[in-house]
Amino acid sequence: MRFRPGSRSDDEPLLCRSVDDPAAFGDFYRAYVDRVVMYFARRTFDAEIALDLAGETFAIALECREQFRGATPQEEQGWLFAIARSQLGGFFDRGKVERAALVRLGCDPPGASTADFEWVERLADLPSLRQTVRTALEDLPRDQAYAVTARVVNARDYAELAGELNVTEQVVRARVSRGLRAMAETLSDPGAGEIG
Repeated sequence: MRFRPGSRSDDEPLLCRSVDDPAAFGDFYRAYVDRVVMYFARRTFDAEIALDLAGETFAIALECREQFRGATPQEEQGWLFAIARSQLGGFFDRGKVERAALVRLGCDPPGASTADFEWVERLADLPSLRQTVRTALEDLPRDQAYAVTARVVNARDYAELAGELNVTEQVVRARVSRGLRAMAETLSDPGAGEIG
């Protein structure tokens, strides 16, 4: 049940409080920013992209905070990470971060400094994660490793790869699929504990 104005309590989610008290959104941001940035960094392996996606996620949360209907911090976190998952999916679909919510709010995204990138790298332990992925890729059979690298890392088209390798598209798709499946079995989900 959603709290009504006039019945605000200290146990109420920060997002609900922020509707009447804009400063509470700052508290909301500080409460979740590390987890959100780590969520994105451990999935994109890129500090700049993680910061962009986190910014977009919080901009949408600010813009849509009145739509939140939860009554607990756990529901608040779940709502925020639903936005984050949607942003991540959109990023992978589009290949870039759209700044539509920031534009609607009239905000310019803050510029990230070298210190910001270093913070994300440390927070998510990106060098170690990159090495783990690199090792898993090296452990694949050569044909699968090449197909995964060409398709996933270099975003090459299946038809192009089939022509280069003189095989059918189905063969290339199978190599990519098998390679990714083997890597998934080798790697545990690096961000599994961050969201409920």
